[in-house]
Amino acid sequence: MTIPGLSALVTLGVAATGHVLRWGPAAAELFGRTDAEVRGRDLCDAVFAGEHREAFGAAVARAAAGTPSVTLLPVRLPGGAVVPVEFRCEPVTEATGEVTVGISALPHRDAPPGGDPLPEEPDQAVFGIGATLDLRQTARELADALVSRLCYGAGVYLLERLLVDDHLPPHEDGESRVVVRRMALSVADGTQPEWSSAFPTDEVIAFPADTPVARSMTTGRPVVFTALDSTTFGRFVNRLSTRPRINDALNYDSFLTVPLIARGNVLGFAILARRSGDRPFGIAEGGLARRIADHAAVCMDNGRLYDRERRTSKTLQRSLLPVALKTPPGMRIAHRYLPAGQTSRIGGDWYDAIPLPGGKVGLVVGDAMGHGTAAALVMGQLRTAVRILARLGLPPADLLGHLDEIAQELTTAQFATCVYALCDPGRRLLTIARAGHVPPLIAAADGSSEIIDLPPGLPLGVGEASYEALELRVPEDGTLILCTDGLIESRTRDMDAGLEELRSLLPGASPDIEGTCDAIVKHLHTGESSDDATLLLARLEPAEPPR
Repeated sequence: MTIPGLSALVTLGVAATGHVLRWGPAAAELFGRTDAEVRGRDLCDAVFAGEHREAFGAAVARAAAGTPSVTLLPVRLPGGAVVPVEFRCEPVTEATGEVTVGISALPHRDAPPGGDPLPEEPDQAVFGIGATLDLRQTARELADALVSRLCYGAGVYLLERLLVDDHLPPHEDGESRVVVRRMALSVADGTQPEWSSAFPTDEVIAFPADTPVARSMTTGRPVVFTALDSTTFGRFVNRLSTRPRINDALNYDSFLTVPLIARGNVLGFAILARRSGDRPFGIAEGGLARRIADHAAVCMDNGRLYDRERRTSKTLQRSLLPVALKTPPGMRIAHRYLPAGQTSRIGGDWYDAIPLPGGKVGLVVGDAMGHGTAAALVMGQLRTAVRILARLGLPPADLLGHLDEIAQELTTAQFATCVYALCDPGRRLLTIARAGHVPPLIAAADGSSEIIDLPPGLPLGVGEASYEALELRVPEDGTLILCTDGLIESRTRDMDAGLEELRSLLPGASPDIEGTCDAIVKHLHTGESSDDATLLLARLEPAEPPR
């Protein structure tokens, strides 16, 4: 018999704690719980009656930390039947910058009454689809999964407009064609290079609206057909002289196309082919192909959304960070911004050198907590605020106090850390204060160095914070070192150890400040960090002897 509610992929969302944030109609149908019954509750309590807490909690925790995970759990449905359900948990960055967990649940189904048994259900290997957020990789994984279970060859196609300008156009009646790009091709007999030559990836193809693939995208259902449409057949024939493998495809007589649909949007389609003499495709196989395609489509859409946010954040960040810092008289400045090892995790680090009246300079390094567009926006607003407050002549402690008030009032409010130094090169005086930030260091020309013992202060945005400044004289030809925690902290190194490792690099530092900057970065930043990093060095040059 067929169990009600097992008709499609189910998607839902939970917080990092496992509490339900999103619960759609498909989830309500499968688990027999309405949105009102589960929203805000722990999923294990609301749906699993307290079972599977350890396994499910571990899967959610891994996803919240940035690693997608898959787990198979037996779920007791409202009618009493126990059904194995595949849960895929993946990180989702919300508009606020908060990381939540998106869950795709795909149940195993019984055979429909009176019909052929369903083919083998997707196993753990199939749910390796989407382990990365790379569209092409996910398309290849989908094609390989379809070939391994259902067909001789499979191709995956995505809408060209989606790839070119990230636009998902609604389908309109009367459209004469569908324009797609071939993203992946897979075959079963080891002749992949020959087939890839005949059907190359990145080839852009227009399918008329009356073809099976276009109908599949329009109706949202799998379509089985036995012959190529006339337009596709003619295109293949015209290429036979240069692509001999096409002749094999012309003799195939069983095809299946399934739409790629995610969050109600059609992304493209996958097409499956069987050779002459193979058993033709049936309805049950269309159902399995659709469920695999549904899973892959969600993964590809996640990759598309992550890539869009990464590009938006990166563009915004580049527009807000200074391209170059103007070197003030009596000082030399070197700086580096280092993105996180995961390119999708654009952070909120910033740095600046602000020329001030009287030959003084304001030096600042800050870190808006979080990642993505929200962090980049906060970074830009705080950087602008620091420049304005510095030019009003505010001393460092007062400047941070005002900046804390501004941080609390931002629409995209979130915490940030900051260190601000007011430098007078002529007198070699430095007045410095910090708000929850990594402490600064001073290095002398003889190779000695020290961590400046400065009250830490609370991060910006916490409220009711007070900050203290310290005034000190910088040794002649001394260097001030400011950085963010992404430079000195890692999975194997805490802040204290990182600061000591940074100090150990200074005695052998190059007289050239740019060389010193490169040496520090090369040693401390491996490129595998989950956080971005910033380094700013400011060296006071020796006073010129009187003439």
